Amino acid sequence: MSEPVADRQQLTLFDQRPFFERALVHGVGSGVIDRHRLASIVNDGAKGLVQIADFFGTRYLRPNIEEARTRIVNLVSLFLEENSGGDLDLAARSLRDNSFLSHSRGGSEMLKKLWAMPEDSSYGILVKQPQKEFLAEWSLRSLPDYRQALAKRQGHQLSITVALWLAERLGVAAAELSTVAVESVIRSVLLVHLSCSGPLAIPTAGDLLQMLEAIRKHGVPGKGRKLLARLLQELPKSYLPVVQHELQRIESEDLPRIADHSRPLAQLLQELEPLYHLRDFGPEDAGLFDAAACADWQRITAGKTDDSSLLTVFACLAADMPAQTVLSKTAARALIRKARRDGFKRLPVLGLIRALAPYALQDDLETLWKDFFPDAQTALLDAADTTLADAIDFLRENCNLV
Repeated sequence: MSEPVADRQQLTLFDQRPFFERALVHGVGSGVIDRHRLASIVNDGAKGLVQIADFFGTRYLRPNIEEARTRIVNLVSLFLEENSGGDLDLAARSLRDNSFLSHSRGGSEMLKKLWAMPEDSSYGILVKQPQKEFLAEWSLRSLPDYRQALAKRQGHQLSITVALWLAERLGVAAAELSTVAVESVIRSVLLVHLSCSGPLAIPTAGDLLQMLEAIRKHGVPGKGRKLLARLLQELPKSYLPVVQHELQRIESEDLPRIADHSRPLAQLLQELEPLYHLRDFGPEDAGLFDAAACADWQRITAGKTDDSSLLTVFACLAADMPAQTVLSKTAARALIRKARRDGFKRLPVLGLIRALAPYALQDDLETLWKDFFPDAQTALLDAADTTLADAIDFLRENCNLV
């Protein structure tokens, strides 16, 4: 009597063996894989196991060999299940027709492509997790983990592509953007079209203030709605959901705040400025912020005067990374890894303060940095914090993380 389909499906559901093992057993049992092919798979597996053990450690230590066995089986399973769609017959025929090592390489290439994709929607991050470190982690992860990460990273890649397309429409080349959250670029482009209060260009802080004032006084003009509608019509269809998501946030979150006359414009600017991508500050913007200083200080600090923004800038400079007032989680992890590799330096920040900061603020800024530095050095360089969780928490408490 044949086994009912529902029972077979239930057995498959609870079968926790690696997919490669299930496909191999199925192939041998069904006659797809003969004893000669099985012997070839075993021989190739032994070679690949040693290669992986050497890559991640050494072939001479038993724990490394055991871990290498887990890795190679996982890599083959990853490639087989993804390419067969979970069909054991297709997977068995693939094992029959292609070498075991080609399946292992296929799984490795899948992970390398995943590594190359953006971890979040930041653009221009200069430091990535080392590929070998990434492969060490992900060669032990499951196919559902891979698919979830792939979907997220594809979404981040699409957001970046959309932002670069929109920026180019406003005359900003990709090379001119560095370490920015692409959502802020999209929002700036949309607000510029909606406000219709000046040239279609990425705004400065002064331009943003003028847009906020115009919308507060007169609302969103009809001409702005038409400009935006024309832009949406010209968008490639695949870009539209990304843009509509940011537009919905502007409509539901930002415009009501702009229209609220009980909220002073200075406060509104401080709240909204981090959400929009602005051109570099120049002397004409200095009056918008409390720290009326030279153009270089305004550019480096983005006109921010709050402690968390300044400490974010200082932490970046101490790790020899481009100054930012807000860090994405990816940028924060990159900062921690770079500080652990190259050092977390106190003197460059002190030199910056004395060279560029407004004279009246220098003593207070120096005290802020000196009080922060010892705790930061301890938290960020703690080798026992292998997951970076404690270091991330420290930055979240003291700096700006999104």
